Amino acid sequence: MKQILFSLVALFMSITALAGNDDVMITRDGSFIPVKVLKINSTGIRFINLDKRRLGELNAPLDFIYMIMKEKGNNILFDEDGNQTTAPVVKIGKNDNVLFLNNGKYFPVFDLAINKDNISYKLKDSKKAPVYQVSKDEVFLVKNEDGTTTLFNNKYVEKLRKEKEENQRKANTAPTTPLNLSESSSPVPSIPAATPSVSTPQVSAGTELKFSPAMALSDNEIINLVYSKQPYTLYGKGTMAEYVFMKGSKQVQFMGGPTYMQQIVAEETVNNGVLSVQVRQAFLNKKHEPSKGLPESFKSLYYPTEIDTAGTFHLTHDISRDVYTITSRRGYALLLSTSLQDGEIIKCSTITDEGKNLFGGKVSINAEYSGFHVDGTERISTPAGTFDCIRLKGNVTEKTSSTNKYNYTWWLARGVGFVKYEIRNDGAKANEDSLVILLNQLQRP
Repeated sequence: MKQILFSLVALFMSITALAGNDDVMITRDGSFIPVKVLKINSTGIRFINLDKRRLGELNAPLDFIYMIMKEKGNNILFDEDGNQTTAPVVKIGKNDNVLFLNNGKYFPVFDLAINKDNISYKLKDSKKAPVYQVSKDEVFLVKNEDGTTTLFNNKYVEKLRKEKEENQRKANTAPTTPLNLSESSSPVPSIPAATPSVSTPQVSAGTELKFSPAMALSDNEIINLVYSKQPYTLYGKGTMAEYVFMKGSKQVQFMGGPTYMQQIVAEETVNNGVLSVQVRQAFLNKKHEPSKGLPESFKSLYYPTEIDTAGTFHLTHDISRDVYTITSRRGYALLLSTSLQDGEIIKCSTITDEGKNLFGGKVSINAEYSGFHVDGTERISTPAGTFDCIRLKGNVTEKTSSTNKYNYTWWLARGVGFVKYEIRNDGAKANEDSLVILLNQLQRP
């Protein structure tokens, strides 16, 4: 599979790339490798080790990777099962002490002290700066200012140690057969072993972990793979979903403007195994014509969303509140897994936007999504048909010049995506009509 032990010199050189122009792959044995990532698919990451170019294209299993730190764009974080999420890039210097948490967050720290059960630190280099603490169980590793690393979460390494012991036990009890090296396959490229720089229990120097030769998937194969796993999103370039704005049983004009909103899957691109979809959003009036009175820039808005090869839907677009042009967007609302179960708690986050509103004024918006969970199933009838849906409930706190809180209910159908939205102001009376966004028609290419 791959090599767990790296020389201290090579490790230091790799870590200095954090401040350079290369992406850096952080593995679960605490190693930092400057890489050029070629593909990410359902089985692993295809890459070139920029310090070992002679090895050619290599492949690392997803569950062996902690993070791909990107020079541009969002970092890619992998959990111990190989599932992906994205996280914003944090700029760090090569001489910084940096604390990396299991959840993918990392930040430079000062006055770092490793205690029996926790790690204490400051976020500023000041005597007056407050001291923070974090449990060791929450820490993945610390990158020290001298270029070494201290690994705290080594579950993967421990798993490999047990596998090695089990394989050795089987080998000792099984009859041996001489190996004819002349008939064996070409050797798998590996990274040379040396003394590791971790302070927690380690695999012995005799254990070898090897990167395997790379397997490639085309962009179309990745797109098909992603859509086959994630059932709660629009399918395929050219798919159009139209929604109508309602209050009670009546159609209404949203914010005094459009009656209908169309979402069209405009572009599909694959970058490092993540399918990025550009959704073109258009507003229409009651006559199904482009809504009059809107600035030209609002007649066709583009919003991104992402789905990774594990099938996780990174929901970065919420039509109930995306009614302005975006100049920059960071973060996501929810991470939707491939199979949502009744009672399941949904991982939530925050969308941060800079943009312009209907009147051309600049807006800065923070939308924090919280408390979302699967609240059961329900059959929903819409003008586009009747659908068996899962129902999600949660809360959104939107901060601009003021703070507004909303209660959300969303209905999603397999093979369709969002069928119905309901948005109610937090604290609204039960008899007050909430805004409903209902699927009006669905067209596929």
